[in-house]
Amino acid sequence: MTVQDNVALFATHGDVLTEDYCRIGEMRFVRAVLAIPIQESGEQEFILGTWASLGQDDFDDFVDMFEMQERDISLNTELTGTSSRPAWLSNALPIGNSGPIACMLHPRPEGEYPELHVAEPLHALAIYQNLGASLEDLLQILSAYGHDLASLVFDS
Repeated sequence: MTVQDNVALFATHGDVLTEDYCRIGEMRFVRAVLAIPIQESGEQEFILGTWASLGQDDFDDFVDMFEMQERDISLNTELTGTSSRPAWLSNALPIGNSGPIACMLHPRPEGEYPELHVAEPLHALAIYQNLGASLEDLLQILSAYGHDLASLVFDS
């Protein structure tokens, strides 16, 4: 599927993939981030780009809200945090159990990608989001993804 401009979502029927949205049959997705605080780093976070699956009504509402934010920056303060939606993490991550992970999708300020918060309190990702992850934990996650950053950092 070819990546199109976001306007294709409104101008095209059928399956569409843009940088921010995806529609495949009855399934709807929005680009999101999953933030994991890094332990002993102050306020630093590891941000993982993801896709979130939403129900059609929630997807339509979220797209409308996100488009309004991009057009009128003054709406950001009013909308941030007030339009959370139930969603499912749609990426296969090498953390915890496989399969869909229940989340809440929260808008972020100034047109940033929305943020997923894992709603399953015992899931490894929820624990990382609440307690933070060590640098070693993050390197292991990246390694499981196929990114061997530890050898770049420690072998040089």
